Amino acid sequence: MTWLYFALLAPLFWSLSNIVDKFAINHITSNCISFIFLLSIGNIFFAGAIYAYFQPTDLDLHIAVINICSGLAIFLQYFAYSYSLEDMDVSVVIPIHQSEPIFVLAASILIFHAIPTSWQVTGFAMIVVGILILCMSRQTIRGLGHPRHVVVLLVSAFFGAVSTVISDEILQLKSLESVLIFNFAGYALGGMLLLLVPKWRRLITNDLKTLNFKQFGIFGVTNIFDVGGYVFFMAALAAGGGAALVSVVVSIHPLFVLALGFLATKLFPKFIAEDIAPGGVVRKFLSIVIIVVGVAVISLQAM
Repeated sequence: MTWLYFALLAPLFWSLSNIVDKFAINHITSNCISFIFLLSIGNIFFAGAIYAYFQPTDLDLHIAVINICSGLAIFLQYFAYSYSLEDMDVSVVIPIHQSEPIFVLAASILIFHAIPTSWQVTGFAMIVVGILILCMSRQTIRGLGHPRHVVVLLVSAFFGAVSTVISDEILQLKSLESVLIFNFAGYALGGMLLLLVPKWRRLITNDLKTLNFKQFGIFGVTNIFDVGGYVFFMAALAAGGGAALVSVVVSIHPLFVLALGFLATKLFPKFIAEDIAPGGVVRKFLSIVIIVVGVAVISLQAM
């Protein structure tokens, strides 16, 4: 059962990263562009460290290019995530972000012509219902809060699914180390490409001039938490948990975020301001449970 402990540690580390992300985007950087730039470029150091330590010998230019595209998809996933995180509670962002299995299922249908089972369709419906409940608000006409951000987060989940499908295929041909190197490199490349847009380059440059060593350190911390979660996720797979079972356990990620967001708001209200009103917490919890069950139903059908 070692895989289970690793699988539980993965969402814990990712949740810690999400809470630090929320603080950083609201209190350190002045905009989401600077935030995602700082969030992404640190990955080049992780890519270099993996290469220096493991020195994989199965590097291939053609596969590397495809692998870098997978990393760019991860960048686009987090680009959309950061855009919505600036305005929404992290405990709302992450569950919608968790809808990635919907697009993995869609990709398997479109690319591999797989026929979904009735259980997979049920899981799909549950994720959609959970998202709708999560976003309900009396302040909007149709009861759907932040419709623009919901669409952006679904786009984020789509790019996450693209990266997952590509990486899953490449892992059948190449070692984990080489896949991680180019995934991280592609993610960092996405951040560097932001500098090609003059307006974004000015935003990034202005923020970099004002940040101090401690603030840069906070981005280092969130990168370590994020990479740590990914390492534990891979460790759970290596320990024999199986992709479907590990994915189901890791899907409780939003529950960790809800709990940590509630705790952070109570302890540090000046830095984190999640909606912790009883009605809001109950609604979030109900929607997260529905989404997690939907993810579990889709994932277990892949066994």
